[in-house]
Amino acid sequence: MENPMVELLLYQMDQAYADDEEHALLLNLRSVAPTEWRWKPEGSKRSIQQIVAHVAACKYMYENATFGDGSMSWNRPPVNTFPQEADPEVSADDVMAWLDEAQQRLRASVSALRDDQLSEQRPLNWGGSGAIRWIVNAMIQHDLYHAGEINHLRGLREGNDGWEWDQKGD
Repeated sequence: MENPMVELLLYQMDQAYADDEEHALLLNLRSVAPTEWRWKPEGSKRSIQQIVAHVAACKYMYENATFGDGSMSWNRPPVNTFPQEADPEVSADDVMAWLDEAQQRLRASVSALRDDQLSEQRPLNWGGSGAIRWIVNAMIQHDLYHAGEINHLRGLREGNDGWEWDQKGD
C-alpha cells in the first residue's frame, strides 16, 4: 500500500456512494419508484430528484474547487446539462447518470492524491479553505446524509416511515 490513507478515503467514498449494503446512497435510490421521483410530501420543498441533482452538483463543485479551476458555484451551474426539476423530459436515468458522472470525477481526483497531500489546504466552493482530507470526508458524509433523507422521503410516500419496534421482552 503506497498511500493507505488515500486508499481508506476511496474505500469510504465507495461505501457511502454504492457499496454499503445498508446505508449507501445508491442503495436508497435503487428502490425509488418512478412515481416517487418527483413526489414531495405536503409542506416539503424538495423531491428525491432535486436531492439527487443537489448531491451531483455538490460533487462537481467540491471537485472543481478542490482539484480544478474553481470556476463553478451555485450561480454558475456545474455543467450546461444540469437536470432541471421543472423539465418533464428529465428522467430519473438522466439525473442518475449525471450523479454517477460527478462521483467518478470526484473519485478520480481523490485517487490521484498521495497521503502527504491530504493536509494541504484547498479552496472551498463557498469561500475559505479546508484540508483535502476534511473536504473528502465532508463529501462522504454528504452522501450518507442525503441517503437518509431519501430513505425518509420514500418511507413517507410508502406510508411506513419509522420502525415497527418489537417491544416484547423489553
